[in-house]
Amino acid sequence: MDLDCILSARRVMDQIHEIIEELRQKDYKSFDTFYNLTKNQVFYAIINIVKDKDLAHDIMQDTYIKFLEKIDQYKSGANPYAYISMIGRNLAINTYNRQKRLIKSDELLESIPADKEVENDEDIFKILNLLNDDEKEVVTLHVINDLKFKEIAKIMEKPLGTVLWIYNKAIKKLKDKVGDVL
Repeated sequence: MDLDCILSARRVMDQIHEIIEELRQKDYKSFDTFYNLTKNQVFYAIINIVKDKDLAHDIMQDTYIKFLEKIDQYKSGANPYAYISMIGRNLAINTYNRQKRLIKSDELLESIPADKEVENDEDIFKILNLLNDDEKEVVTLHVINDLKFKEIAKIMEKPLGTVLWIYNKAIKKLKDKVGDVL
């Protein structure tokens, strides 16, 4: 790299550090500049994991929100590209893993009445009665009402991770016991 490139990169880094200090003071007037200077690194850190452009853009929004929420944890002088990319990468990994679990759970739920068809509402109630109240509510809201887990978490006033755990536990329970009921 020539000297001009090095000096230009240094000026950009200094500008980013100044903007971060403004953001710490709740002064958001330069946020757009910060976003434009860092968005490419964040996007590529995310897209390499989720492989979906629209989802990557959604996660980018969450990344910048989380960055602003945790801005006091950022150590002055640290590499801002690495810090914000790490946040984006972690959110992308969490999203990827959550989607992987949900796809498996949804496929499992669709295959539960494999030997016998669920013929009426009475059969559905028999199946749901195998579950405790929380499990029944999560499964009903997700499968029958087609709500996203994030929406269910808000409705039930429980953390998203808890709702996902309840759902996965319910699906395993149904898989083990549904043949006995039908």
